[in-house]
Amino acid sequence: MNYQDSLEELESRLLVGRTEEVLHFLKLLADERRSKKIMNLFGTAGVGKSYLLDELRRQAHLRQAATLSLDSEQFWHTPSDFCLHILQALHVYHKGEEQHPSQLLEECVSKLNEKAADQRLVLFLDIYENLDGLDHWLREYFFKRLSANILIVIAGRHPLSEAWLLSPGWRHFISRVPLSHLPYDAVERYAHYCHIFEPTIIQEMWRRSKGHPLTLSLLSFTLQPKDQEGNGAFHEEMDTLPFVVSQWLREVPGEHLRPLVEAAAVLRHFNQDNLSFLLKREITASEFFQLIRFSFVRKVDSGWTIHSLMRESIAQDMRARTPLHFADLQKRAVHYYYEKFTKSAHSVRTPEALELTFFLGDALIRAFLNWFDPLPKPFESIHTGHREELLEYIRNQRHCPSPKTIKLFDPHTNRHFDFHLTAEQTLYPLNWLDHDRLFSLGYDVLRVLRNDKGAISALAAVVPINEKTLPYLMEHSGSRSYFTALSKKELERFRVPEHTRAGWFIHTIHQDDYEDVSQHTAIGHMLHGLMFSGEFLLCSPAPFPFFKAAHESLGFDIADFATHTNYDGVTPTLVFFRDTQGEHLPAYLQKLLKRSGLDADFRLEEEATPAAAPPTSPGIVTTIEMSTLTAREQEVASLVLEGLTNAEIAARLYLSEVTVKKHLKSIFDKMDVSNRTQLVKKMLV
Repeated sequence: MNYQDSLEELESRLLVGRTEEVLHFLKLLADERRSKKIMNLFGTAGVGKSYLLDELRRQAHLRQAATLSLDSEQFWHTPSDFCLHILQALHVYHKGEEQHPSQLLEECVSKLNEKAADQRLVLFLDIYENLDGLDHWLREYFFKRLSANILIVIAGRHPLSEAWLLSPGWRHFISRVPLSHLPYDAVERYAHYCHIFEPTIIQEMWRRSKGHPLTLSLLSFTLQPKDQEGNGAFHEEMDTLPFVVSQWLREVPGEHLRPLVEAAAVLRHFNQDNLSFLLKREITASEFFQLIRFSFVRKVDSGWTIHSLMRESIAQDMRARTPLHFADLQKRAVHYYYEKFTKSAHSVRTPEALELTFFLGDALIRAFLNWFDPLPKPFESIHTGHREELLEYIRNQRHCPSPKTIKLFDPHTNRHFDFHLTAEQTLYPLNWLDHDRLFSLGYDVLRVLRNDKGAISALAAVVPINEKTLPYLMEHSGSRSYFTALSKKELERFRVPEHTRAGWFIHTIHQDDYEDVSQHTAIGHMLHGLMFSGEFLLCSPAPFPFFKAAHESLGFDIADFATHTNYDGVTPTLVFFRDTQGEHLPAYLQKLLKRSGLDADFRLEEEATPAAAPPTSPGIVTTIEMSTLTAREQEVASLVLEGLTNAEIAARLYLSEVTVKKHLKSIFDKMDVSNRTQLVKKMLV
């Protein structure tokens, strides 16, 4: 038995208390009638969904079934990128190829069904709560076309939405499997596997973890009998998870491992290379293997990851304890992914671009998204059956509106934000809500957030842009000023088939209490899913400072030609757009870098060493020693030779003008010239 087999056997033993779920999976896998198409695993963060999926994969392989695993954090959340990710996993798609979305869908479905023709295939889809923008497409277009020989396992924090159950077809094909906390006997068995046999310690593990798997795994590292002074290891006043994390960080075996854990917690996905880059030293294989053996670290497609709850807790501790070190690690992470992105094809939405988008938020958007609440309430889609409930919500809001003050806080910078809304302004987002027309579009357009009593507490309407919805968007008060100003050629970009989309129009967002932080958190996470789709986004929020500031923080641009007064007939209202498709992505990322103040700080590794002379234009002979310039400086010098201004050079190279000026100063010094004219003359000698 090799090391990998031994490790998998150990992981199987440590997965306690899930025998019933594993047996249920094996029953579905062996069912010759294929009576169930989807197994839906759901449970709170840290309950062990991802580790259970690992075990189900092992069991499927033992029974000669093929498997394919997708982690929603590994790709941009669009139909095309979903299909592309599957094709790449199947090793049948080559980077750099361009295909129409419809062709990608056809090829993806065909290849999956082809693979399932001779053997059972299990498609695992993890962290499904991140795929809100794909839910309708997967339900109505993709999964329906897959072979009955493909078993789909969907894991997430929440059960599949009501829309799945409203469909008579899907209702019979879905097996819902909630994951609860572990019983006492499973906790006891886990403790024994961890060589903890003292009954009092096991009882303490049970009491402190309440059967929560992640907390239990952390306790196995930190729980100790009374120390030499007779002090107990636990303090009743502390919450379990933060306390366990803080204890674990103090109990890391060997002080040398703590910096690795902290660096890994800054990254969403880590490997030996990016950890070495962040820590500015070569991480040894021995150190790395020690790190990835911890129970809260798991293997993913692009490396390894620390469990999200653990990652956020460590990051929060670092922000409070060593803010400068934490900021430096984040800056190094941006540097690492920026360098990777600049070496990739800029016309595609690469994983590096995805990570850059994640890191480059500003203080307001961090406060708005409230990163420290790892389990926000989910928005759920509603349909015509909820019409009366929706009307009741609207009536209640209009009956007794009141002024509100929105208070937000960013723990990274300790900045507070206060925004004031009048009673009338709180109703603006409801002014043009035509719910019946939105229902008629046929997509999961209308979504609601519910409070603890099950009543609607917030409302959102998000419309996919395609040939089916474009007529509505050409008429709607918030979007018509933009779309009617486009030329026929520009409009063609948005006339994509109705089973896909060219982007999103954020139609409406309304809250019953703008002072409720939990609602801001839920809205922030919903918008975050759209941000990670790498698509065109359009919106025209009510003309208040809060909405303007929030959209600017999200990296939106203003469509100056589309300003309107449709909210109240008087107040000028901006239309915002955010375009990260194709060639627009590098410029968008450069904008985020510039806003963060990091763009001028980056000197990529390729700039640190001399490079060969750049190609010259026909008829021009360069006699200066170009090898004294870095690769980036050579690019800048060549564009100066073409007669481009600083602004044009910045746009061409996706740099800020400040950075271009810094490069020019360095070029002037190296070439012993004092201005552009002298530089050009010297290059043409």
